[in-house]
Amino acid sequence: MYMIYILIIKFTWFVTKIKERELIMEWAGGKIKDLIKENKISIVKLAKLTGVSRQTVNDWINGQAPKGNHLIAICKIFNINPDLLFSNEYDGSISVPVTRTRRTAKVTRALQKDALNLAKEYDLFFRNDNSAGVFPVIRGQNRTNKTAKKIALEIRALAGFDKKLPPDHEHVFELMEKLGIKIIFRDFPEKIKAYAFYTRIHEHRVVFINNTTNILDLIFPLLHESVHAVRDEFRVNDGFDEEEELFCDMVANHIQFPDEYIKTVYSVIKNIKTTGARINALKEFGRQNCHAIFGLAKQIQSINPDINLKVGGADTNLKKEFFTIGEILFQENDPRDYVHMIMELSPLFTRTLLNQIDGITDRKLGEIIGIDNMLDSRPIKDELLRLKKAVP
Repeated sequence: MYMIYILIIKFTWFVTKIKERELIMEWAGGKIKDLIKENKISIVKLAKLTGVSRQTVNDWINGQAPKGNHLIAICKIFNINPDLLFSNEYDGSISVPVTRTRRTAKVTRALQKDALNLAKEYDLFFRNDNSAGVFPVIRGQNRTNKTAKKIALEIRALAGFDKKLPPDHEHVFELMEKLGIKIIFRDFPEKIKAYAFYTRIHEHRVVFINNTTNILDLIFPLLHESVHAVRDEFRVNDGFDEEEELFCDMVANHIQFPDEYIKTVYSVIKNIKTTGARINALKEFGRQNCHAIFGLAKQIQSINPDINLKVGGADTNLKKEFFTIGEILFQENDPRDYVHMIMELSPLFTRTLLNQIDGITDRKLGEIIGIDNMLDSRPIKDELLRLKKAVP
């Protein structure tokens, strides 16, 4: 019992130091494999002792950081300090992104590291910009559904969303501007299995968006990352707080689908007799209000679990009617149109770009905006220079 008490004290100290940014640590799951060998126990045995599955232990080894109670259990089993399972690698000026993955993809060390490397490409860019500013912070005392609804209502009010309708992607971009989030559009490396991710770079709130993301798929992740931004939480490098992720999901759900909208949809769905007709009705709501229907179906089923709404195929077909964000950005394949599109969707990032454009080479500009072969960076720079003269 005494040992557990000491470990809790050490773990609390460890987390406190990280939050104070005195320690910037990266989860080193491979060390668990070494400890297993040294102590001559099996992965199955460790899983049993920590109360998790064998797959979970493998996930820890492959880079997914354990939750706090599991970390304490590991330290107790091997009689080690928590910091021995982390390595000190990164500069705290860039926080490791808290990444919400696509579908069932797992948060791994490779994913987090690739996301960090992408963020680090903008180290100098944001270091040279002193316009981080002061933007809204909304924190709750706990992670209950009641708190999630309260935060969602505050964010919806701040954004000026219609009380009865879900926001479309343009409304969400407007929200992100109000939250001081600089949006960067990029083609993600394969290992970053995410639609978007949030990070802080020299105190700037930044969200990277994968150009291949369908705009219906984009809305919920951007709301999720916006919640991270307003909660202003500092994350352990390569760490993953599952409870925080689930809470941000909860808040994002309430932001996207207000109670009144869910009640309106349910009042229609409940009177339809066949499953196919119900799903078609949901699809029409999604089409009219520009949202995916998977999350809405889950909300409807939370009201009435007996309603059968397997919407996977319908959701996929609905998205075929909408563009990816990359297709919207490059639809005219014209540098001038591209510049005005990023100015519209990401004004804060574009202003930072305008402030530095005189000293940015064509090649560097191409790297910053992620332009490869689609558009020439030179005419884009010319348009940015023209815009700089025109914008006060």
